[in-house]
Amino acid sequence: MKIAFFVYPSAFQSPGGGEILLLKTKEALQAQGVSVTLFNQWEDKLKDFDILHVFGSVKDCLGLMSTAKSLGVINVLSPVYWSTLQRALHEHGGLARRSQMALQHIAKVVLPVIPSARRKMFLLADSIVPNAQVEADQVSRLFAIPASRMSVVPLGADEKFAAADPAEFRKKYSLKDFILSVGRFEPRKNQLNLIRALRGFNVPLVFIGNPVAEYRSYYELCKREADPSTIFIDRLEHSDTLLASAYAASRAFVLQGWFETPGLVALEAGLAGANLAVTCAGSTREYFKEFVEYLDPADLHSIRGAVERALQKDRSQALRAHILGHYLWHHSAECQIRVYKKLLNVK
Repeated sequence: MKIAFFVYPSAFQSPGGGEILLLKTKEALQAQGVSVTLFNQWEDKLKDFDILHVFGSVKDCLGLMSTAKSLGVINVLSPVYWSTLQRALHEHGGLARRSQMALQHIAKVVLPVIPSARRKMFLLADSIVPNAQVEADQVSRLFAIPASRMSVVPLGADEKFAAADPAEFRKKYSLKDFILSVGRFEPRKNQLNLIRALRGFNVPLVFIGNPVAEYRSYYELCKREADPSTIFIDRLEHSDTLLASAYAASRAFVLQGWFETPGLVALEAGLAGANLAVTCAGSTREYFKEFVEYLDPADLHSIRGAVERALQKDRSQALRAHILGHYLWHHSAECQIRVYKKLLNVK
């Protein structure tokens, strides 16, 4: 099998979980003998590949998928998609922006066959590979796509996080038993509500991540509203041992976004031994079961309560064992290979 990976052009300008998904999937597939190339539009030719695998249902990728279809190259799409009315109504940026997002969501609910670039991508895909069954159900419901055209390929995590050492982070920042949140600063990640919910909490809150360029004002607002005990640390590379150490050193890790599918950083923190307080929106329950505390991202009392419960819990090996048994990158690669083989009709 010769597979070409492709993503929308601006993806790696503010890297996050979606970019790690692409790179780690590539690494895991190559470890199992699959030929994977990061498609270079200046040099590569689609006809040299069996499958074009696109990450993210962003309209910038529609043209290449259309070309692949015309050349007889199989299209696979990882949608990385979630839409809710709640998220739209609490969007950062004023009434006009919230109204626009709410109307777009309602339109998909009422008339899922309404034309859009994203729906065209779903129709062009020979197989759609969401990261969870609830994501597959939503794509089917909001875009009128048959469930038979989808195969769930779960997200994975690096086993190395299970051996993370808290000493490096504790030594650098002189912190212990703190609350940690990792991710890009943007309204979808909902850091502002976490800051507001934990005001006066008297437990250090640590953020690791940089602002997305177009949301610099959101980042500055978060910093203005944060308690003096809040620490802002620039983004750490995924391979940086300090990131793994931060996971292991934290007492509670919080995933407070308006949705997550399901949140790579939460899988990593769980492997490192942190107790988790996780948004209920997205596919989190499908992954984390009863092993974490759930929060409503719109409700400050719910956020605070979930964090309190996570802080009070004893550390347990149960979540780590659950992730090790189901959600490592080799598990993800095995599922993806089965999809590829079925499409190519090979054993």
